[in-house]
Amino acid sequence: MRLFRKLRALFRRKQAERDLDDELQYHLEQRIGLERDRGLSAEEARAAALRSMEGLSQKKEECRDLRVFSLLEGCAQDLRYAARTLSRNRSFAAVAVLSLALGIGANTAIFSLMDVLLLRPLPVPESQNLIRIEANRGDPQAQTYLTYPIFEQIRDRNDFLAGTFTWSDHWFQMLSGSEMTHVNGALASGDYFRTLGVQAQIGRVFTPENDQPEGGKDGPVAVISDAFWSAHFQRSPAAVGAGITLDGVRFTIIGVMPRGFFGADVGMRPQIWAPLSLAARLDSPGCITSRSCWWLIVMGRRKDGVSLQQANARLAVLSPQVLRDTLPDWDSAGQKRYLGWRFQARSGANGWTSLRGTFNNPLAVLMILVGIVLLIACANMANLLLARATARQREIAVRMAMGAGRGRVIRQLLTESLLLSVLGGAAGLAFAVWSARLLVSFLTSTQRLAGQETGIQLDLHPDWRVMLFTLAAALLCGLIFGLAPALRATRGGVNAALKERTAGLQAGRAGTRLGKVILSVQSALSVLLVSGAGLFAGSLWHLLTLHPGFNPDNVMLISVDTAKRPERGAALARLYERLLERAQAIPGVKAASAVWITPLSNGGWDQYVKVPGRPDLTQEQTDTYMNLIGERYFEVMQTPVLAGREFSAADNGSSDKVGILNSMAARRFFPGGNALGSHVEVNGKPVRIVGVVGNAKYLNLQEAVPPTLYFPFMQSDQGNQSMTILLKIRGNVAGIYPAFHDALRGVAPGVPIRVVKTMQDQVDDSLGRERLLASLSVFFGVLALLLTSVGLYGVLAYSVTRRTGEIGLRMALGAHRRNVVLLVVRGTLGHVVAGIAVGVMLVLLLSKLVAGLLYGIRPNDPGNLVLAVAVFLVVAAGAAYLPARRASRLDPMMALREE
Repeated sequence: MRLFRKLRALFRRKQAERDLDDELQYHLEQRIGLERDRGLSAEEARAAALRSMEGLSQKKEECRDLRVFSLLEGCAQDLRYAARTLSRNRSFAAVAVLSLALGIGANTAIFSLMDVLLLRPLPVPESQNLIRIEANRGDPQAQTYLTYPIFEQIRDRNDFLAGTFTWSDHWFQMLSGSEMTHVNGALASGDYFRTLGVQAQIGRVFTPENDQPEGGKDGPVAVISDAFWSAHFQRSPAAVGAGITLDGVRFTIIGVMPRGFFGADVGMRPQIWAPLSLAARLDSPGCITSRSCWWLIVMGRRKDGVSLQQANARLAVLSPQVLRDTLPDWDSAGQKRYLGWRFQARSGANGWTSLRGTFNNPLAVLMILVGIVLLIACANMANLLLARATARQREIAVRMAMGAGRGRVIRQLLTESLLLSVLGGAAGLAFAVWSARLLVSFLTSTQRLAGQETGIQLDLHPDWRVMLFTLAAALLCGLIFGLAPALRATRGGVNAALKERTAGLQAGRAGTRLGKVILSVQSALSVLLVSGAGLFAGSLWHLLTLHPGFNPDNVMLISVDTAKRPERGAALARLYERLLERAQAIPGVKAASAVWITPLSNGGWDQYVKVPGRPDLTQEQTDTYMNLIGERYFEVMQTPVLAGREFSAADNGSSDKVGILNSMAARRFFPGGNALGSHVEVNGKPVRIVGVVGNAKYLNLQEAVPPTLYFPFMQSDQGNQSMTILLKIRGNVAGIYPAFHDALRGVAPGVPIRVVKTMQDQVDDSLGRERLLASLSVFFGVLALLLTSVGLYGVLAYSVTRRTGEIGLRMALGAHRRNVVLLVVRGTLGHVVAGIAVGVMLVLLLSKLVAGLLYGIRPNDPGNLVLAVAVFLVVAAGAAYLPARRASRLDPMMALREE
């Protein structure tokens, strides 16, 4: 009952106050009646009644404490008072909230990406029981992609998983009217949906009975996403049972997945799922049976009672027999290394994404950087609150003189700080939602697929983890920057504080000393951030100015997908020849060629080659990257031909196998300079070297140029490969794509175009990680400089205000303006220099942690360090100039009169 009365009094304060007044008035009247019965007059009876009740106001306060939660009521009062105080100082509140919003928002934005990629569980039942299976090769990087035979062996032999599934991303060619378009999808094993624990919202999911080479008794079936259902069937139930042509095969739609379901691949949004075994009828016929096709992610669900450690122990026992039965088509040395692998289980609660391996370290570095920015913002706020608390010293002394305890006043000041931080956190959350979407563009390049934009799709809506992180960051910031000023403001005695002059001097000296210490911390952290910005910006600059071995200017990439064409071998090569002839005739095209693997796409094809007469070469030294190219490829890419010739029309399927080496491979394989006319063996077949070209980057700009061997695509034995057409353009490229599309229709009607972009786009897309680090580190460095300069300006401006009388007296006695400037900045300069020294030491200690993310610049590069210190000093000098200049221009008489 007492709890009910307290809650009622807390939430219905006015009614509770009226009830309390009525009750106290009743008791007062009863006491007055008793006193009248004793013969006292009305006035005497009332006075006696009040004395007996020990004061009506005091009694009311006692009753109020009993009837309400006093702490909560006091906090509510503090909060209302803090809101009124800040509303009267709107400029201060706006600056404080904006500073905190930038700091907290930046932290929340980076954390939201970490949450999506690393922390957020899959939206499926009991996701904590999911595991991902990979192979430990004995090196730091595990083999995440496995073969289909490995999946079969683990699926059929394990006794600790309730279900096992696998999948591979797949771009389907879908017939839409008379045109072929690409649709993002996945090929998944029969137990994919059952093991994930997800059912279709209408229809059903496919099962192992449907995961057959020909689709089983139901024929080829597919499951579609909710988005695909809306876009192509307008959410009609008739979609279930409808037919759809994918990769030339007629599928029956049997179900529609729930809205928001994306499977187990974080960042991807498949539109269509088809059974994995149908890959034999699609564009991966060899991968189903191949022991050397690494293309599948394998996951499973642990049985009840089986821990992750137990699953790893079972996999360790299972590994040798699975490896023996799945030996890849490698040489004896490679197979021996393969038998030394071991399978291991990792938690699959968060699904799988290729982005984790690429962006784990960059996101961790960025989280540290934004944490430092937040510390600088907190230090800045502490300086602002120190100055504000000094200005309120008399108000605080009056409150303490009237009976408020020191703890009560500290609580009030902390409430104001926490209110500022919560408001900054709310604004920061809004900033984070916007900025996190911007950051996704750095995580992966956006491809232009036949005129449509697509890319990584992450659910960036804040969940409870992001909300909790933002709230915790805001509250922690409020305590960090609010506690020291609150303690400092309530430290002095009441009597001294009420003496305005003495209070100002004492509080001013104490506040200035603490402010200068905080300024030293800001200086150290700012130097660290500016140096980091210089490192990442310098690394990006080296990559942007690096010559990749080709000229990307005015080169257009158009990837065509001929995987479903009936032509094979020489017939397909002739189709590309005709297409290149028509492309060459397009106005504005200087030269045209073709390539299988475009440079800097992070995709590659490497094999071991054999060099006759060179038994001294190790297997690692003969690992060579390869590519299929067309005539005039090196002319289009402007890669110099150092010796011999390019490929010609005579290099076709009926002629001898020929190849072109890059300079690195030629020097390694034929150090005597006799590469032309020599032979290398690939898959046991001799290849005659007809040319040597300059070195060019292959996988990406960061890695060293590998030994590379080029083949003419006319002699390809790699199957029915789709090629990318390269067009060297002169002038405007606006009309090139429509003309090329018409040319393609004339040669191969119905062949879809998958990617359209320039080679410069390819270069830029390959630097997404570096642009992310450089852009954000520079932004955070500039923000740190801005916050530190504001803090320095505030400390000096406050010092000038506090010492107005002293400065006026010195100038009246003949002090020169230069001496006044030195007087103002001298005390602060030492703290700034000390902060710079600490910042330099932090850079030297911590810079090695980011060495793996840099290119072309040392982590402790002295030039970068000197530049960082110089930039900081320039900004600090600019911030100190205005207060010092104002001090040097004071009118001595006016200053003394005010004093």
